[in-house]
Amino acid sequence: MNRSEGIGTFRARVTRDAAAVERDGEQLFAMNRLEERRGRPGDRPLYEIQFSDGVWMLAREDDLVDGTIGPPSAS
Repeated sequence: MNRSEGIGTFRARVTRDAAAVERDGEQLFAMNRLEERRGRPGDRPLYEIQFSDGVWMLAREDDLVDGTIGPPSAS
């Protein structure tokens, strides 16, 4: 991973397994939106997110702090 600053913060709001709860509040450094073949009505978009230690995890948009979805804006 070659990013030095996080692009957002993970919050275990919808994704509530043990790994998610343990990572609650951690910065994420990369993310990819995933297309679902059979999402349930009302589900928010699904992302794979990467933490500073290189671990990837699946999370719903609801788990990403407002204003941090997507790459940082160029200043």
